[in-house]
Amino acid sequence: MGIAKYILVALLLINQANAEDVYSDQFQTIQTTEFYEVVTDEETGEEIEVLISNTKAPSFIETLAKKPRAIKLGEGNILMMTKQLIALGKEIYKIVEAGKPVTTVTSQPIEILPKDDKGGYIPAMQLHDWKAPVVKKYSVKTKNYLGISPISFDFMLIFSYGGQDNGKGKYITGAEVRPTNIDIKWGYNFDAEFKVQNIMNQGSSDSPVASAVLMLEYKISTVLQTHIGNKTFFVNGLGQALSY
Repeated sequence: MGIAKYILVALLLINQANAEDVYSDQFQTIQTTEFYEVVTDEETGEEIEVLISNTKAPSFIETLAKKPRAIKLGEGNILMMTKQLIALGKEIYKIVEAGKPVTTVTSQPIEILPKDDKGGYIPAMQLHDWKAPVVKKYSVKTKNYLGISPISFDFMLIFSYGGQDNGKGKYITGAEVRPTNIDIKWGYNFDAEFKVQNIMNQGSSDSPVASAVLMLEYKISTVLQTHIGNKTFFVNGLGQALSY
């Protein structure tokens, strides 16, 4: 009975210590946010994380500044356009809300397609020579002042490229950011959204090469702090994908 009593007291003390850690300022305050690209090692075939950026979180409560909304034309799903290109999709895709992937909203991945003679667009299914999708893997990790990682967010950037119209141009379809894993500790909240910042033609007027600047924005909140971060990606019809 004596040993059992000591074990019970020890467990209560451990639980109390953990509870104090969870509620402490050090636990509830983010120190850094690290952004990784997940790549495959050519020698071992194993996936490894390559650090892209390490951002120190602000020590004060940060508010989200109002930004210009993306251009919308008409009431359809045309997001923005240039002289030769039309981007289709939604203005903002909420991909994580309250720490959970958004699955109830019908996703419409971004397409950047050629204009037709009437100023409309030529559907992706009417183009040819599409290439297999490019898939890039990334991970966002936070650290608090206890050295604990309270949030880990893994996602993929996916798009198909190279579609042509009668042998001309290089277009994009199916561009999206898709969550693959989210790990959030108690006391933290995480939201993320994906949007198109801009589109441009990297080719000629006769044979356009579609390209786009995409952005992932995320917000991490605790009772003590709100931290807003973002990551920018560039993709084009040649299959190139860069992160900034």
